[in-house]
Amino acid sequence: MFSPNELDTLMARIISQLGTEPVDIHKILSAHANTEKSGPRSNRNIIPRLSPQKALVILGLLAGVLEVKSILIDRDQIVDILLEGSLKRKTKLDNCLDEIGAMPFDDVLRAVMGRI
Repeated sequence: MFSPNELDTLMARIISQLGTEPVDIHKILSAHANTEKSGPRSNRNIIPRLSPQKALVILGLLAGVLEVKSILIDRDQIVDILLEGSLKRKTKLDNCLDEIGAMPFDDVLRAVMGRI
């Protein structure tokens, strides 16, 4: 779906949007490879490759389409993160019903009875 170069470009764009200045991902990789003293290591191991699924989850979180609903950590330190979101865009009626749902029942009933 995405080539490695496209994923590197996407990751660089995400990092630059999170930071305050533009980031050149290749400059970071080469600088880290030059300062490493523990022996030869390929640049691919420094920053993990993003699969299309991981990239879409990151984009969904940054765009506000996905929200973290819960984080569970068990005693074996396994982390489960539950994300929730919808690709359906809310209509005016959906927004109105959300507002009504947050109101006390007697206020809603009075408003309905006042319009009849």
